Amino acid sequence: MYATRSRCVLSSRRRAMRIGARRLAVIVGAVMAASMIHGCSALRTIRYRDPDADRPPTIFHQALVHRSDEPAPFTLAVPQRVELDTLTVRDVDLEMRPLAEYLRRRHVRAFLVARDDTILYERYFEGYGPATLSSSFSVAKSVTSALLGRALQSGAIRSLDDSVTAYLPELLRQPAYRGVTLRHLLAMESGIAYTRTNGHMWHDLRSSDARFFYSGNLERSLLGQHREDPPGLRWAYKDSDADLMGWVLARATGHTVARQLEEIWRPMGAEFDASWDLDRRNGHEHTSSGLNATARDFARFGLLYLQGGNRRGETIVPRDWVQASTTLDRSRTEPEVATWWQMQHQHYWWIPMQNWDAEHDFFADGSRGQRIYVHAGSHIVIVQLANDSRQEFPFRKIVHYLVGEPSRYPRSIAGQLLGAARRGADADSVRRLYHALMERAQARPAEFVINEAGMIAVGEELLKQPDKSAVAVAVLELEVERSPASYRAHEALASAYEKIGSEERAAAEYREASKLAPLLAKSASGTGR
Repeated sequence: MYATRSRCVLSSRRRAMRIGARRLAVIVGAVMAASMIHGCSALRTIRYRDPDADRPPTIFHQALVHRSDEPAPFTLAVPQRVELDTLTVRDVDLEMRPLAEYLRRRHVRAFLVARDDTILYERYFEGYGPATLSSSFSVAKSVTSALLGRALQSGAIRSLDDSVTAYLPELLRQPAYRGVTLRHLLAMESGIAYTRTNGHMWHDLRSSDARFFYSGNLERSLLGQHREDPPGLRWAYKDSDADLMGWVLARATGHTVARQLEEIWRPMGAEFDASWDLDRRNGHEHTSSGLNATARDFARFGLLYLQGGNRRGETIVPRDWVQASTTLDRSRTEPEVATWWQMQHQHYWWIPMQNWDAEHDFFADGSRGQRIYVHAGSHIVIVQLANDSRQEFPFRKIVHYLVGEPSRYPRSIAGQLLGAARRGADADSVRRLYHALMERAQARPAEFVINEAGMIAVGEELLKQPDKSAVAVAVLELEVERSPASYRAHEALASAYEKIGSEERAAAEYREASKLAPLLAKSASGTGR
């Protein structure tokens, strides 16, 4: 009996070893395959995946950015505005919570509120402090924008309408860059193919996000790109456009990007050295994501933009460049990123479109919750360094509280229509509700928000329920009425018409979408460009 049990145990162990060996072989095979695809960048992706905000300086070689010999002083308000701890703000699950709890739940590591040069509120968590360097991730793009403004002023770069190849002739042998200008890179309209991460390991391993974040040779990565669209056709967020802009800046000025940043960092009064991630030793800076600095120095950069690029009478970033980067473009009616604050991309900065005429705010934004928020009217700058990409937007609520103004989060008109439909409202009732809400939004814009993505999402959600198809069509018809020049709205309505069997109306909407955007619109169900 004991011998039989021993043989069974031994057999089980052998099976476990074989299974373990097979799993190891799969992992090793994946690593080898990935390394053959993208070399060093793939191995880094497997090892580090999505790194914490304090990890990049330990992963990449660094270029030092020297601090000022005379740091710009901050005054600490006495007492600090500690009552902000109990100010209720909205969390990502739409629940209202005290700010202190929100910061804890969102893994915020540094949170600083300054009014001009006075720090009103400053909190550090998870081992961070005033001297802790942290990755800015894509906040670095906004800093890169400042360098571009300076290069234009100095004449190192002649015009945003110059072709990329005028500065990097080695790209002439790469057809993907034919016709791409610096303006296209700045607007993220280069037309270069790019894939974002989505949380699935094998996809993320092969994604452009991973390839450029972990690239061990940015020049080679950029030379390996291919074109997806004609330049200028559409906006698509991508790190490669900003990394290419960094290469252009280095070539045009004859200085590394880190050296160029010192021309801002030192006169702005930075208290601490910063660093910029390099693709390899003495290589290129990752201008899309690689700047590491302290919360206070990021606040100083925000204050510099608040002051129009000027400090103590010295122009550090051209005023007209700051204005162009931080002012709403009224010719564009839909946000690039659909949130309640409505994110419009502008010169590598973000403009919250919702009620912007009253707020006049702007911000730099990075993965895992990095933010530099500037509210011009109140002279308030808020810096958030965090380790969680699931973030809300508490900044306006904080500003309004500090200046003694009432504040409430806007209601989504699309959400109101969805709620009414779920409670049994028919198509005509939904139409009446929409027009009533739009009338109120005209009178009180701070209280409401509406965007194309939200309306289309509600229409498509209702279309999944057979008894709601008439309401779904009504919602999409209302969006076409609101945005007659949007090919996406016409396309969504066409798809809804198809689903309910109205082929003639579907064909008419597809034709209109194609007329508005011949290179982007679908011509019929299931067919793309």
